[in-house]
Amino acid sequence: MQGRRAVIVAGAGAAILGLVLVFFLVLPKMNEVAQTRDELEDTRAEQQTLSAQLNALEQARDEAPENEAAIREVDGKVPPTADLPGAILFLRNAATVSGVTVLSLTPATPAASETASFSSISVSASGEGSYFALVKYLHEIETLPRAATIQSIDLSPIEASALSFAATITLYTSDVSSGPGSEPGPTEQGAIPGA
Repeated sequence: MQGRRAVIVAGAGAAILGLVLVFFLVLPKMNEVAQTRDELEDTRAEQQTLSAQLNALEQARDEAPENEAAIREVDGKVPPTADLPGAILFLRNAATVSGVTVLSLTPATPAASETASFSSISVSASGEGSYFALVKYLHEIETLPRAATIQSIDLSPIEASALSFAATITLYTSDVSSGPGSEPGPTEQGAIPGA
């Protein structure tokens, strides 16, 4: 019986030793493995994020010359000052090229945009010409070297083949201080004069 008891005690001791070894050696290693897997997943997610950012930056680098050209084009079409005499000259030249008789060009006071860093100048224009001359005039305005949009136009017949028009044209400048009480000259991009 003594031998059997010794075997049972030895077996129980081995089982306890096995549990102690599992508890102190295996479970901590399993916990480390689980933490390492979590870190690996986090690292993979971070790698995917960084890879996406790298791709976006490489695309931006590749598109930079085109974007810079577009910015230069816009900068060229939106002058740094209101230059009303130059704007009126552009509009009169467009009328001359298209065969339209301009009766009046009346620029309003430049107004700073509330949502962007530019000022707009509304110009009331009136005149007369044939339908095709007016179409060419509108095209000439839309393709001026200076940014311009036609906000509205009213046409009325005056003769068999002639029309009179009244239009509102908007010109733009990057000078946000244009208008009454403004500081003359161009302003820094995004800067608000007097602030």
